[in-house]
Amino acid sequence: MQCEICGTEISGKPRRVVIDGSELQVCNSCVRFGEVADKFSPVARKVVPQERAFRAPPRPRPRRDEFREMPEIVPEYGQIVKEAREGMDLTPEELGVKIKEKASLIRKIERQDIVPEDSVRIKLERELNVKLTDKVGDQEWKSGKGGRGLTLGDIAFIKKR
Repeated sequence: MQCEICGTEISGKPRRVVIDGSELQVCNSCVRFGEVADKFSPVARKVVPQERAFRAPPRPRPRRDEFREMPEIVPEYGQIVKEAREGMDLTPEELGVKIKEKASLIRKIERQDIVPEDSVRIKLERELNVKLTDKVGDQEWKSGKGGRGLTLGDIAFIKKR
């Protein structure tokens, strides 16, 4: 074995020293460059207070599935908004003033160019007295392939190259 500092062949047992946090195996003449790591230094045991020694671990809280509770907007939301607005004899401008939104936003929602944000959806539901959301049931998300569960292929169309 060679000394890791000077490179000379070590005769006998190499000495272990710590130099700048690194432990090296060196010859007897290079021991002076570091602190000897072979020394036995007893470590005092920590005394744990009795009342904390046997505390039960905290119980894990059940995780809430936020997406399961999230309502989903119905596919024909634009038609529902338009029919309800026309049923109340309102123009998009008048409805916009009532719910404090722009008329252009209402037109885009009616054309289904955009999906209304939750705050706008709630205003529309309240003013027009309609329901634009529907809870998603588990049965709608079941895979059709032998009950393996939902896969990416069930949701997305994947292009092949």
